[in-house]
Amino acid sequence: MRLTLLLLAVFLPPLVAAPLRTAPEKASHPLDPLTAAEFGVLREVAAKEFGADKTVCGWAQLNEPPKEEVLAFRPGQPFRREALAAFLVPARKTAYEVVVDLRGRKLVSCKDLGNLQPFVTNYDHDVAVEVIDASPEVRAALEKRGYKLDGKKISERFLVDYYAPGDDPRLRRDGKTVRAQRILFADRQGGTNDYGPYVEGLMALVDVYDKKILALYDYPGPKSPENVPHDIYSRAVLGPKAPSSPLHLVSAPFGKGDLKVDGNHVAWGPWDFRYGFNQREGLVLYQIAHRDGDRLRSVCYRAAVSEMLVPYSEPAPEWVWREFFDVGEYGLGFCSNQINAGKELPTNAVTADAVFPEQDLSLSKDYGSRVCFYERDGGALFAHTQPDDGSRVYARGKELVVGFIATVGNYDYLYKWVFRQDGSFGFETELEGLILNKTVPPPTDCSLCRKEEGPGTYVTDEEPYGTLVSPQILGVFHQHWVSLRMDFDIDGTANAVKEVDTVGVPFDAAKNPRGRAFRLRQTVFGTAAEAERLVDPGANRCWVVYNPALQSPLGHHPGYAIVPQGNTTSCIPPYRWGGETSFSQRHFWVTPYKEGQLYAAGRYPNEAPADLHDNLAAYAKAGGSIYKADDVVWYSLGFTHITRPEDYPLMPAVHVGVDFVPDGFFLRSPAMGYAHPEPRGVPPTQE
Repeated sequence: MRLTLLLLAVFLPPLVAAPLRTAPEKASHPLDPLTAAEFGVLREVAAKEFGADKTVCGWAQLNEPPKEEVLAFRPGQPFRREALAAFLVPARKTAYEVVVDLRGRKLVSCKDLGNLQPFVTNYDHDVAVEVIDASPEVRAALEKRGYKLDGKKISERFLVDYYAPGDDPRLRRDGKTVRAQRILFADRQGGTNDYGPYVEGLMALVDVYDKKILALYDYPGPKSPENVPHDIYSRAVLGPKAPSSPLHLVSAPFGKGDLKVDGNHVAWGPWDFRYGFNQREGLVLYQIAHRDGDRLRSVCYRAAVSEMLVPYSEPAPEWVWREFFDVGEYGLGFCSNQINAGKELPTNAVTADAVFPEQDLSLSKDYGSRVCFYERDGGALFAHTQPDDGSRVYARGKELVVGFIATVGNYDYLYKWVFRQDGSFGFETELEGLILNKTVPPPTDCSLCRKEEGPGTYVTDEEPYGTLVSPQILGVFHQHWVSLRMDFDIDGTANAVKEVDTVGVPFDAAKNPRGRAFRLRQTVFGTAAEAERLVDPGANRCWVVYNPALQSPLGHHPGYAIVPQGNTTSCIPPYRWGGETSFSQRHFWVTPYKEGQLYAAGRYPNEAPADLHDNLAAYAKAGGSIYKADDVVWYSLGFTHITRPEDYPLMPAVHVGVDFVPDGFFLRSPAMGYAHPEPRGVPPTQE
């Protein structure tokens, strides 16, 4: 189900959406996404191997060529084209990972995945709904709780909410992992919004291949109250429309030709990179480089969201399994949504369509506007006025945003890469949508607030793991962890990484008489194990990836600093170190480059067996030298969501991010060229 993006227009004027063109029939670069014709070849080969009507495509995308081949490629040269796919074969009750030579139209490799499971597909959902609707046990459990179905199918009254099953001993049977879906039930209560109050305590485990209920868990739980104000598509729930005047975008003239997109190649000012889009990670940026004079200097070979973990605080049996891997269990590209100028995006945005293959690898034309490009105001690049004579110099900056939206069930994520005119770039995430709720018994006021009697420390036993957001509706505390994988190549592949802390100098009557002096402590990492690090705001901690073989005239090694904008501490406890969730337990990692190590939770975290050591912690443990090596940086960006009444039924967006800032990479800031000097008495020049 690999995406192939349509071409953008070559020229983007300011504040005008550019027209789109159809996707090319042939790839022109080794990293170009698979084309519609190539998906056809993949389907042809899969049909010969597994049978056309007996195979479900669970994941298909470009099998990226080895890095050395890509770096050696020159336009016009031949290059390999391979597809990597995971297929479910229900008749055999197993899944296969295959690599297909698209030019040779033949199978390169085929591996039975055994106990490994590709991520959730539409096929899994369809089977789960079919099984639930046919189950008298589920119907009886709902009616026992006081829910009336009135002859309707269960899926007509309730959202049959399906999930990767998480950890459960019933998934292991006779040494074989059962491919399963965990099913919850949300009471729509007649509203358009599927995510009504949940039937608390009731969940089913569905065996997908055998099409039966493996287990029905029916824990005690209150019936949800009637008429819960959950329908976010109803003006009656949203309240009166707030008066608001249109936003008028005002900026200096952008100038013609700032953004150029030719196929999957992007140029914006001095920035130059390629992009792709796949079913798993969504947007991937390749070969990020910055033009410095007459040189195009490499910064980062590949950058993408490698994993997204959402663990919930509630330890009750019907909640304890909820640790969602949004990339490895659901797929950000698969869950991507249409993104629209003037709606989720500013009016000057331009978008790229996608061509998705369906689960049988037939193509669908219904996936428009999946990737966005837009310029936005970047604040002041420079601003200084000389007090004695009024001379001034200034520059108003702009930024290029490249991103996409993924809706993974109840949550929506807008992932954005932001390029700036000072040579820095960053990653931002907007978290929005609907919080997962828990139905709780009366009373209908906050017991924590009720207990408050003045100064002092107090806790409550009734609502320890969430906030009451509506009568009998608890917003459960949780975290979001984004793992960025960034294969930095600072002026080449042989790089090094150091940690930089600010440390205070002890008081000394002669050398530090006021006690406020501070200096830098730099620690150069030698191995991957040494580079497993946490943020430290008190030390102003950052990390620098640099090229130790090069020096500027000032003696600096060219580098880029990873500068946290803020972070949190993982709720995953230390005793669980080594598993798929370990990437959240350290904020910063460095591993030596190895083919295939792309995902922080491993390639197959869905129902992963305990003895599977395919994750970031294992990569770091195996490690090796990272000094003067081809280094991959992994940054874990966390947000702890302590829910509020204002988050229900529709939460305002939360913003988190990280910056990548040139540190010795340039002799002077690239932003200098955008400055407008106005010396006193000299007429401003027309630039």
